[in-house]
Amino acid sequence: MRANKGSQKSFAKKFVQGTAIAIAVIAFFVLLTIAGLAIYIHSDTDIDENTLVFENSVPEVYDSYGNLTSYCSASESETSLSDVPQHLKDAFIALEDKRFYSHHGIDYTRILGATLANIKSGTRAQGGSTITQQIVKNAFLTREKSFSRKLKEARLAVSLERRMSKDEILKTYLNMLYFGSGEYGVKNAARRFFGCEVGELTVAQSAMLAGIVKSPTKYNPINNYENALSRSHTVLSLMLEQQKISAEEYSAALNEKIEIVDDKSALEFDKIYVANALSEACTILGTDEKELRAMGYKLYTYLDPSKQSALKTIIDDKAYYNDEETLCAALDAEVSTGGISAAYSNFSVDFFNFRRQSGSVLKPLVCYAPAFDIGILTPASVLDDKPTDFNGYSPSNYAGKYYGKISARDALAYSLNIPAVTTLNAIGVQSGYSALKSMNFSLSDNDDNLSLALGSSAQGFAFTEILGGYLTLASYGEYAGATFIKRIEDSDGNVVYSRSTTAKKRIFSEESAYLTTNSLVACAKYGTAKKLSSLPYEIASKTGTVAAGDGNADAYDVSYTTEFCTLFWQGSARYDSPLSSNVTGGGLPTLMCKNYLLSVFDNNVPDNFSVPQGIQEVKLDKIAYEEGNLVLASENAPERYTLSDVFDSRYLPSERDTSFDFPVADSLNATTEGNKVNITFTANPHICYKIIKKSLFTDDKIILEIKEKQGQITVTDIADGLLGYNRYVVVPYYLDDDNRETIGEIYQIPIGW
Repeated sequence: MRANKGSQKSFAKKFVQGTAIAIAVIAFFVLLTIAGLAIYIHSDTDIDENTLVFENSVPEVYDSYGNLTSYCSASESETSLSDVPQHLKDAFIALEDKRFYSHHGIDYTRILGATLANIKSGTRAQGGSTITQQIVKNAFLTREKSFSRKLKEARLAVSLERRMSKDEILKTYLNMLYFGSGEYGVKNAARRFFGCEVGELTVAQSAMLAGIVKSPTKYNPINNYENALSRSHTVLSLMLEQQKISAEEYSAALNEKIEIVDDKSALEFDKIYVANALSEACTILGTDEKELRAMGYKLYTYLDPSKQSALKTIIDDKAYYNDEETLCAALDAEVSTGGISAAYSNFSVDFFNFRRQSGSVLKPLVCYAPAFDIGILTPASVLDDKPTDFNGYSPSNYAGKYYGKISARDALAYSLNIPAVTTLNAIGVQSGYSALKSMNFSLSDNDDNLSLALGSSAQGFAFTEILGGYLTLASYGEYAGATFIKRIEDSDGNVVYSRSTTAKKRIFSEESAYLTTNSLVACAKYGTAKKLSSLPYEIASKTGTVAAGDGNADAYDVSYTTEFCTLFWQGSARYDSPLSSNVTGGGLPTLMCKNYLLSVFDNNVPDNFSVPQGIQEVKLDKIAYEEGNLVLASENAPERYTLSDVFDSRYLPSERDTSFDFPVADSLNATTEGNKVNITFTANPHICYKIIKKSLFTDDKIILEIKEKQGQITVTDIADGLLGYNRYVVVPYYLDDDNRETIGEIYQIPIGW
């Protein structure tokens, strides 16, 4: 027993000693690794601070002809550090790198704190990059996320600090930053957002600028003011905490009302286009705009400079506005590719994320095209436009005007609300909802209701989504979406993305898309978009107006031909406030569209829409149609009794009129009471009838002639022929197109003898 106890103690002692040695060895190698990394990081490396030129950090963006676009490059953003107020420097340093003036390119304290915080949270939410590291990362390194790249970044940062003073580094940083809306550098950002020079910025404005750069889209004060304001308050709190500002300055900045000017003088003719192309490229490549500038990519777009210039001329013309507060934006895209050839606005707009209620421009996409697709409706179908309650939902027409019985085509052309809701209710909300989803419209679960028929949604729709929907109709039911980007090449010329490889998706049949287009052509001829009726080619159009308070907040015109698709929008700066004038979609937006098209399609007019093989033009019985029924006309029917319309051949009317095949007198019956004769039959409104009285020795006499009457007819006469004999003849007939009588079955009714 004693020997065993001694063995256990000896083993325990050796185990402790071995563990201590192992820990010492591991610690030695850890320290050796750390020392090696420190030596590597702090050893000098080749770096040329003169290569930090701004042109090299901006992606090359080309138009549809392969020419480099001319937009505001970062070099135009340069400002001297002496022009920058101290509180602007402090705002960026407090947020991005509070030990900027004390470290030598790497903040080890921050790295350790971020590491511990990430370990504790189990995420990688916090980073430890200094301002210097951000510069070298954007200027010299790839986006590769690896330990070796981080080491290179640290080494380059230390080397850069040996070659540039802190003020030079800070100047470089402030001039290279991207703030969204196409603006690079604090000079351009100050002018664009606040309408002032850098030296005139307040503490509150400086804090807002500092807060933007983490996410130029999310914190853009033009499009997302509340986000930008909340972020600026975070920056102010850090400035107070780090004693960059006093408590009094902090309180004053918090209470300052920051006015966003959105200086439109900086909107070069292709700047908005390029800004949106960059935004889309980031989505395609899975990066953000701040990093995109350092990648060396070349972006080839669909930009047509002549169209862009024409669009700018139209939108900048004050004659198209009833007040100076009205916002306006427009897009023009090729039908064949979905490529956006022109995009402009009188304010900074992200066409992919700026969302508004769409109003009636949604009706063709969510109601009519899906209904045509399943055959529950045709353009000729008769709908009842009258006040209707849909299980508690009671929409109304514009200005409270109702048309009664009306065709689906005319209901769409006149943009009537009740028929649209009736149609969506008939096909089921889910059918319309699914159609929009298939075309990548952003919808929430709360949008699954009948108000979607009138364009009402929880978060609104982006203009590119609406444009993509109409491009689907123009492309005979195939969806590819609208895009700015034709292809993207890397710095070595390799194609990393090509629009040509994007597969189209069938949403609607060719036939239903054509029938929708056919109805929208009517809208341009005599409906709400009739301002386009004088254009010398076939054009389909739909207008939309969104009410707010006592006026309208949004007004649209979306039009397309076989070659192009345009969207024009005017709106108020706020969703819930109306324009100061009651602008409607069929007014100024449609006028802008017309004049833009006249300027870009002078002699080269588009072809008319081609008719798919599955479309059949048939003649309908006019009288039945006036009663709300779709009945095929008899082959012998005179033209005045018919009307023509187009149908999907799968969904032709099943009933056919036979009135003109061989005219008859339905339910003919004759009775006598003494010498009194009663003849009854049911009259067909298509047919004429002669009741002729014949006697032995007197001339025939037409006692009654009936034309185009409906219902039971009763003829009473006295038989006064020789010895009480008469013969009554009922002759049904119709008049053909040459006014000749075509006689059907003749009925002989002898009376007497």
